Amino acid sequence: MEVGTEFYNGVKAIYTEQKAKLIINNVETTEIIIAKGTRQGCPLSPLLFIMVLEVLLNSLRENKGIKGITVGQIEYKIKAFADDLVVTMEDPIVSIKEVLEEFDQFGKVAGFKLNKRKAKIITKNMNTDKTEELQRETEIEVVRKVKYLGIWITPKNIDLFKNNYETIWTGVKKDIETWGRLKLSFWGRIATIKMCVLPRVLFLFQNIPVIKGIKIFKDWQRVISKFVWQGKKPRIKFKLLTDVKERGGFALPDLKLYYEASCLCWYWAFVGHLCIELIKHDSNQRVLLFSDQREVGERRESYSNIIFYCFHTLWQN
Repeated sequence: MEVGTEFYNGVKAIYTEQKAKLIINNVETTEIIIAKGTRQGCPLSPLLFIMVLEVLLNSLRENKGIKGITVGQIEYKIKAFADDLVVTMEDPIVSIKEVLEEFDQFGKVAGFKLNKRKAKIITKNMNTDKTEELQRETEIEVVRKVKYLGIWITPKNIDLFKNNYETIWTGVKKDIETWGRLKLSFWGRIATIKMCVLPRVLFLFQNIPVIKGIKIFKDWQRVISKFVWQGKKPRIKFKLLTDVKERGGFALPDLKLYYEASCLCWYWAFVGHLCIELIKHDSNQRVLLFSDQREVGERRESYSNIIFYCFHTLWQN
């Protein structure tokens, strides 16, 4: 990996002959030579870690013995955020052996080891015998759900809703009951919903938009309205409460609107990818991908309008 002479020399100067001392009962120990690892609290440390980890990730992606999940023409094998890794595989009985071998080979060089006690496996469409065989061969526990980056991942969408949305909202309701006993002003209660409730549900909206119907939003609206009006009869319609201040509203977050906006973010990402694929497969526009970017942009916008009309029709129905 080419990083440049200046960067290399800078890192070398920082990590050459590292030493540290411990203070035990106000007494300093002798110097300890640090032979591996990165400096705790140093802003350079996470960058160095992910640069080294990328060697392992590329090796997993390029390994033909690991069969990932294919969606369209794209094969997904691994997702990583720092040292939290998710490997997706078809035929895991065969592929898992290659994955563990890659980890072992990388660990011999970098000292990075897989903690099998913390690692978990989720299976989908596998019978009990194969699941037990997988757990026995890998020595990794097979579970029904696992928490990754704050989200409980499950094989079924109905379990995604139960383990994430219902769990989060149970905690929100308890917090709202506590906040209801505080002497907050009207604007203070609206600000509380903005700062303490919206971020928690918005994180789920943006990552697992699996809510069906509007009943759940009506239930949430009743809880929020009760908190805002302190259990009394509302004096202002909820629609006006959630309207923007420029139109005379109070800017109370409308969770249903935020959810729909989050779904549209997924939609636009999908449209962008689909438009590119349509342009690539359009025999009349093959050369334009390299010759006339303006005309390609117009073509993409045309495709986007057609796809938006189709999705809008489905949404209305």
